[in-house]
Amino acid sequence: MANYTKKAIKGAGITLIMSILAAVVAYVTRIILARNLGPYEYGLFSAVFTFIIFLLFFRDLGLRQSLSKHIAEFKAKQDYNQIKTAINVVLLFQLFSSLMFVLILYFLSDYLAINYFKDINASLVLKIFLLYVLFSIFFIVLKGIFQGFQKMFFFSSVEFSKNLIILISVLILFKFGFTLLAPIIAYALVSLILFMIYFYPALKMSQYFKHNIINFKITTKKVVLFGIPLLAASFAGKIIGYIDTLLLTYFGTLTEVGVYNVVLPTALILLLFGRSISAIIFPMASELWAKKDLKRINEGLRLIHKYSFIILTPIIFSILVYSQIIIRTFFGSEYESGYLAMQILLVGMAFFIVAMINNQVISALGEPKYVAKIIAVAAFLNIVLNLFLIPKYSINGAAIATSISYFLILFLSMIKLKKLIRTKIPSLIWIKQFILAVLFVIVVIMVKSNLSVNIYLEIITSVLFASLIYFITTYLFGLINIKEIKYYLRILRK
Repeated sequence: MANYTKKAIKGAGITLIMSILAAVVAYVTRIILARNLGPYEYGLFSAVFTFIIFLLFFRDLGLRQSLSKHIAEFKAKQDYNQIKTAINVVLLFQLFSSLMFVLILYFLSDYLAINYFKDINASLVLKIFLLYVLFSIFFIVLKGIFQGFQKMFFFSSVEFSKNLIILISVLILFKFGFTLLAPIIAYALVSLILFMIYFYPALKMSQYFKHNIINFKITTKKVVLFGIPLLAASFAGKIIGYIDTLLLTYFGTLTEVGVYNVVLPTALILLLFGRSISAIIFPMASELWAKKDLKRINEGLRLIHKYSFIILTPIIFSILVYSQIIIRTFFGSEYESGYLAMQILLVGMAFFIVAMINNQVISALGEPKYVAKIIAVAAFLNIVLNLFLIPKYSINGAAIATSISYFLILFLSMIKLKKLIRTKIPSLIWIKQFILAVLFVIVVIMVKSNLSVNIYLEIITSVLFASLIYFITTYLFGLINIKEIKYYLRILRK
């Protein structure tokens, strides 16, 4: 058991580090694209890319996760013939669905360019992106093999390598004078390059050429039937992730799409905080639930609900106050119009980070289907709100819809935890924290308005002074307990 625990912790650590690195590289790529293309061309690229990625979700049929699950099972039985069979099943299904996908989009490209993207140039962009659709088959199968064999370094490094190759390719193509085609060509070829890099280790793990295909029909049934429910379970999450851009493309302008695809990823970076805690809390909550130790689960949640907002407030609201400067510094003044949408999304992120942690605990307590229901309800609300708000308020409407959806996920997850383990909703604590968050913003604004120094010195001075006032008042409000913090720090040191 100790070996499994050690392996799980090591794997989670590697995956988390690689995920952070991949996210950083992807964000740097967005900055370079936004600065070199401008809002309109960046919006065109983002609109087509989001359209393709959203549809690819249906092509994949949950087969990557299904492949990794069945490889792990067959490996435990040392049945490498079945492993080869499962790999071929996924390859064939992906190839067939991809070819159908490519043919339909190829013939519809001109129609979509004129009627949906509202720019005939989108037709060529869409056609080149179809290469990404075909080559991404290799990407899916490689990740499935690495995860199935529990080679977490290889598995987690694929996404990082993909983002790094795209970044390098984009820089080279911009250097040679390419503009809009630079990221499109980079994405079109990245999966093929990844295949050449990772083909040999995947081949060696699976011992592909040493074994035969057996029980093809039975294995096909197993792999496909397992994958389809996974597709349904994550569908709602994809809706929340992509519907803003998809509807903005239809109701708004490509320039608005470009601006929104600058501010949304900037706000989403904060989710790394939630993912980090979620990676730790899931196995711990599972173990405590198995032991029926509700007291410790509740205590852990109490600390997270209390201190996560305390820690997040200075970070989120500092970014909120200086959102215009952050957008201008990283992406350029052409994108500054998105500052209000970014501020709205930042508030939504505060809700969603805690909601993510709640959902991980609910899943650990044996209720993953309820998490899927929560996300589905939020996704439905997100669609309705977007349809109503985007035509009237453009990117600000999209941000409001997303933030309200995130708040709903937090609210429903808290209700479920209250039913499952009698978790108390810390309403009074959160009201106090809201008051202190407003105070933090007021102090930052007052300090910055009375300073006539370099902008970066202004940011550092105002944020540090506001943070000092914030933590003092947080202590005076009884939200920070020094004895409690010392107690848990001693536990961590042991």
